[in-house]
Amino acid sequence: MSDWFRGRRRLSDEEVLLDYVQWLERYRDGWYAVEINVSLLRPHHQHPQHRRIIGKTLEPLVKQFDAGVYTVANNNVVVLCKGAAVSDIDACLLRVKYLFSEDPLLAARNGRCGEDEFCTWYDLETDYQDFLTRVRAVNRAREENQETTATRSQAVKSRRRPGAMLDPRNLQLLERSIERADLANILRRQDICALVPGSRPAPVFHEVFFSMRYLADTVLPGYDVTSDKWLFQHLSRVLDQRMLALISQREYRDLLRLASLNLTLATVTGPEFLEFDRVISGKDRGVMSIELPAIEVFAEPGDYLFARDFLKERGYKLVIDGVPHLMLPLIDRNLLGFDLVKIGWTPALADHARGKYAADLREAIRRIGRERVILCRAGTDQAISVGESLGISLFQGRIIDNMLQAWGGEGTRPTSSR
Repeated sequence: MSDWFRGRRRLSDEEVLLDYVQWLERYRDGWYAVEINVSLLRPHHQHPQHRRIIGKTLEPLVKQFDAGVYTVANNNVVVLCKGAAVSDIDACLLRVKYLFSEDPLLAARNGRCGEDEFCTWYDLETDYQDFLTRVRAVNRAREENQETTATRSQAVKSRRRPGAMLDPRNLQLLERSIERADLANILRRQDICALVPGSRPAPVFHEVFFSMRYLADTVLPGYDVTSDKWLFQHLSRVLDQRMLALISQREYRDLLRLASLNLTLATVTGPEFLEFDRVISGKDRGVMSIELPAIEVFAEPGDYLFARDFLKERGYKLVIDGVPHLMLPLIDRNLLGFDLVKIGWTPALADHARGKYAADLREAIRRIGRERVILCRAGTDQAISVGESLGISLFQGRIIDNMLQAWGGEGTRPTSSR
């Protein structure tokens, strides 16, 4: 075998695997190889942490037998093992398979892992050339990926303006620009609607927000204001202040009726919101909802409970925004005292809605109240059908906007069905 290091560069898993397989040509009796096709799983099951857990699950083979585990360029994992019976390897592979039992690739499949497309088996005594060809192909793919990545990286660097990424050095500059800019042209509203099959979507209330898509182009062209989520969270306080100042103006009073504002905990207990609440009477705003980010609610429970009591006393409804859908069964609405909760559409929700978590999700939505759970970022028919299968009746997103446009005015038939 060649050295693990060429010059100062550490060999990749693909290179180590290829070297080892070439060395095995004369010693292949008793060797099995299995390629675990992680690349066929849904994208949300292909993150680095998933591959690390696969490696951990395969550790008994490494400890008990002469085995190696390699993560290759397409996210697949290759197990190379000598001295183990097929049943020994299967026992570990079935545990791996169980980890991804929610994925459509493995859902409702039974039998030995090697009998489905998730695992490709090679008996090196008879399949050596096939496996060697496969490993060489994986190495070529790695080299092509490296070349493509290098080309794209260079192209991005050549297009990027100095300081285009948000960082502490330009954050202050961006804050000052936001404070001075006229943000009225990036103010948006989006309806949250109740859906009844065959009927026009019924708007329940609407969210008022600044479009992040246009913010950078309006304030500082070339800046990616969401490039660092922690710095952006700090920047959100400045945006909240501008939002409150803008919609306090008389020409925006009609927009406030049945509106919701997405604010931080620090904002709703700060002087800007107190001034907004003083200027905008209950008659002007009617029933207004305040959306608080779930990440802050759970990180600062004391601040949340204080803000909740203040907002309720002032007549606002409370929405917890951005709750991961698998946390819904852990949410106690009576204890937290919110009126509505928002979960976001993701492909993972489609899998979980028909997998082992489906019953828990439906029960959680029933317990919270189907009229109190909003599925936001709904951009496809699938999002609607999955949400309805779980008992959700409130939706927000691009497909809802399109449905409202298709229906036109009240009582107009839609131009296309959902």
